[in-house]
Amino acid sequence: MTSLDIKQIADSAAAFHRWMFGDALPFWATTGRDRLGFGFHECLELDGRAADIDFKRIRVQARQIYSYSHASLLGWTDGIDVAASGYDFINAHGWRESGGWARLLGRNGGVIDQTPDLYDNAFVLFALSWYARATQSDAILARAQETLTWIVRSMRVRDGVGFENWLGEDGGFRQQNPHMHLLEAVLALHATAPNQALLDLASELVGLFRRHFLDRTTGTLAEFFARDLSPAPGDAGTRVEPGHHYEWVWLLQQYQAITGDDVSAEADLLYDFAEQYGINKNTGFIVNALGKDGTVRDAAARLWPQTEELKAHLAIHERTGVSVGPKVERVVQNLLQNYLACDPPGTWIDVFDGTGKPLVSRIPTSSFYHIFVAFAELDRVARDISIKPPTPRPLIG
Repeated sequence: MTSLDIKQIADSAAAFHRWMFGDALPFWATTGRDRLGFGFHECLELDGRAADIDFKRIRVQARQIYSYSHASLLGWTDGIDVAASGYDFINAHGWRESGGWARLLGRNGGVIDQTPDLYDNAFVLFALSWYARATQSDAILARAQETLTWIVRSMRVRDGVGFENWLGEDGGFRQQNPHMHLLEAVLALHATAPNQALLDLASELVGLFRRHFLDRTTGTLAEFFARDLSPAPGDAGTRVEPGHHYEWVWLLQQYQAITGDDVSAEADLLYDFAEQYGINKNTGFIVNALGKDGTVRDAAARLWPQTEELKAHLAIHERTGVSVGPKVERVVQNLLQNYLACDPPGTWIDVFDGTGKPLVSRIPTSSFYHIFVAFAELDRVARDISIKPPTPRPLIG
């Protein structure tokens, strides 16, 4: 990595840090928080007022608990107290009598939808893993382990492999996305409390990715599946999302670093496809969806695929040492100058259309998780390379 690369990454991290610590964390800890003691607002109006919505998804509460737990570990001193307000809310209302976390809570507590959803439960596990790390609380760690035990015991598919999307299936397609976030949560729990059983579960989930989710012929990640995890029929079975390609690249790098299991070939397939087909040449944004042949199916660009692109570039650098300074700089400028250049400061535009025009009516709280993970990864890599001087180039002639 050259001195220019280091400067591009360091400058990008510093600019992102100013937005995160100066604007975003204070805003969402105050305006974005339900000050009556009911966790965090589901979403906001464009002027920053709480939207009049009568439910709160538990995944949104979990994502905010994670973000402020991690922020506390990075030096934001109010993080633990803010995270605690979210945890106290879901702990009081979200755990079902028969185990697992409910999908929807009332705005002021109570349960609207008791359904235990794998995606939601994975995010609560992820949040509890980070909250336990930040607080050093054995009780929170035990809650995380109880959550995982329930998921493994109750949500496994009885007549096949992998996990149910939710209990009480309605015959819909199975999905890779909740499995991906379960892997993310398992790796987070292992980082907090290392355990071989967690690595075994992570390996099982990566095995599902290798055998069922990844199409090696096209280098793509399928989204929807039949009951036996064969591709879903019709357009659903050929839909791919470049944002999830990038997200798996980052997760596979984490998994490989911990286990030594070489998944670099699989990560490179996903990365190369997303890089070749996922970028809207007119706007520079990562599009929402493609076909397996690379044709664009949804040219709009949510915020979250942009943050996953950043994480993937950093993961590729950490594994290969390849130069990513220009790519990092481009993605961070895209975020700060487009998606995060908002009033009130600290908020975001969640989606642009294919021509680069905003397509929003509200500010979803759920996006903060994606932004914060990307920020934290960039901050970590920038700190790491700042203490590792670049390798001198040999003199020529």
